[in-house]
Amino acid sequence: MLTPGEETMIGALARQVRDGDTAACGTLSPMPAAALWLAQLTHAPQAEVFIGGSRDWPFAGEWQGFFDFAQQGSLQVFFLSGAQIDGQGNINLMAVGDYQRPQVRLPGGAGSAILAYVVKRVVLFKTTHEPRGLVDRVDVITAPGYTPQLSPRQRPGGMTCLVTPKCVFRLAPPEPPVLESLHPGVDLEEVRQLTGFQLQVPAAIPATPGLTPEARELLYGPVKEKLAQVYPQFAWRLQAGEG
Repeated sequence: MLTPGEETMIGALARQVRDGDTAACGTLSPMPAAALWLAQLTHAPQAEVFIGGSRDWPFAGEWQGFFDFAQQGSLQVFFLSGAQIDGQGNINLMAVGDYQRPQVRLPGGAGSAILAYVVKRVVLFKTTHEPRGLVDRVDVITAPGYTPQLSPRQRPGGMTCLVTPKCVFRLAPPEPPVLESLHPGVDLEEVRQLTGFQLQVPAAIPATPGLTPEARELLYGPVKEKLAQVYPQFAWRLQAGEG
């Protein structure tokens, strides 16, 4: 069964997709996949979505065709995560600790370093909200979140926000992220204790909207059926929580 925070997170991710966008997520991304399909079934029916590993993945040569497509400036939204994410929007998918003698060797960045530059809006996400993952400074930068030395022509895209099961941050480098909303049932002190980077806190913090009954029915219905083809274990969690 999904937790209330996970349901709210899927809704928050879905709202990052606008009607008419071309949006995608890679492998090992069941929550962004759910969000993309949910967005398409609700507020963004004209969005074109690509889910890594799905049967309708249209790109040839495994990922090469997709990277060619993204580098043409054709992708408005992509979802990225990392073992570590810091307040500047840097992500680490390489190593925890010193790169030469790491505590943990991570699987690598795949195409994240390219996508962070060429996708117009890169949405960061973490499926857990804890200090070891949301750090003051990543140990190794796989994809940089902030490159003021580059012009918009050199880097037309970039990281826009960070969504977790607790809250939504709006990235505002070089300043710390802004706490844009708290998920229902989460308080500010909890987020402060579980976040390793500094944050800006507005005087009034909105609550992240939860799923409407209609959206929840879609998530536990047609979205679940689509997820079962790519992420059967995650789809089982939806099955377990249905109703």
